[in-house]
Amino acid sequence: MTSILTVEERTLLRSLGCRDKKQALEVLREITLAVPVHSEMFACAVTLTNKLEHEALDYAAVMCDYDMIE
Repeated sequence: MTSILTVEERTLLRSLGCRDKKQALEVLREITLAVPVHSEMFACAVTLTNKLEHEALDYAAVMCDYDMIE
């Protein structure tokens, strides 16, 4: 099963410039430590972290699909 990320989530991943899922998770965890808990960015980072950790998701394929959209 492949999870579909929202355009916003794909845009965030693209803006982070992470080369793989492991690096994306590390950066997202750092973001959650740096931004206020009640911010929209915190909620987005936590949601995206959970999706990357717990759902069957091919990071390379998702980012490739994103490139096709642009």
